[in-house]
Amino acid sequence: MREEHIDIARVCKANTVTRDDGKVIHDLIVKKWNTADLIKIHFNNILIASVSFLDEAFGNLAEDHTAEEISRKIKLVNMKDFDRNLANNIFRSRQVQKQLQHAKI
Repeated sequence: MREEHIDIARVCKANTVTRDDGKVIHDLIVKKWNTADLIKIHFNNILIASVSFLDEAFGNLAEDHTAEEISRKIKLVNMKDFDRNLANNIFRSRQVQKQLQHAKI
């Protein structure tokens, strides 16, 4: 099993607020997606608390992948409970949005 690792603190430093900040993480995930069996995102217990950052970094994955693919491929490590709940809500919202878009077609 090939694992890849992304360390939020090392990559972003204190830049974990904006969509542009989240896009840095999203782009790294996309780059590693096809070559890794598992991508571990290390939060090092830092508090993100930004919907913009989390949606851009992770929520956009729902546009191209199923919930099952994402949960199998991505592991969020040492993430604060508040951020984990926020990320889960974002994923659920994106999945519903995707279903509604497909229902219109």
